[in-house]
Amino acid sequence: MADDKENQDDEKVEKNTASEQSSAKIGIVTWAILTVIVVSCSGSGFVLGRLFAGGSATETSGNSQEVTQTEEVIQNDPETDPKETWYYNELESVVVNPQEPGATRYVRVGLILEVSSELTEEEANELFKTKKPLLINWLNIYFKSLTLDEMSSDRDMQRILSQICDAFNEILFPDAKPQIKRILVREFNIQ
Repeated sequence: MADDKENQDDEKVEKNTASEQSSAKIGIVTWAILTVIVVSCSGSGFVLGRLFAGGSATETSGNSQEVTQTEEVIQNDPETDPKETWYYNELESVVVNPQEPGATRYVRVGLILEVSSELTEEEANELFKTKKPLLINWLNIYFKSLTLDEMSSDRDMQRILSQICDAFNEILFPDAKPQIKRILVREFNIQ
């Protein structure tokens, strides 16, 4: 009987030892998993921050905001040869309320079109005069669909100008070679 009691005690000790070892393994595995999760989240946060931080956002101050850095970048572009282009500056500015819920702000945008020399100024002036309502309408709808955040950085402005150029070429020259080389910003105010 004493032997049975000793065997039971030995079995209890072995079970306790086994359960302590398995608890220790589970504790170590749990900490290892938590460490991996924390490190991977930190790393991915750092990487995503670097990916999306690209351009510096223009801060809004007071009642008016002008984006002049974009104008400088565009106007100093060495890709365009002035002999191969001319500029159409007769497009009036558009004033639009951007898509900002509850805000009473507006955007005023004035653009200059850089046109290929393949299109003479007389032909272009006649074409622009007849299509101007379509261009103004497209600009109003386009800027109405944007938020202020989508217009804040240099990268955003480059994207916007590229999309405007593509749309204008599609409106003005639907079945022909695009004649508008690029769009320049004459004015861009947010109030």
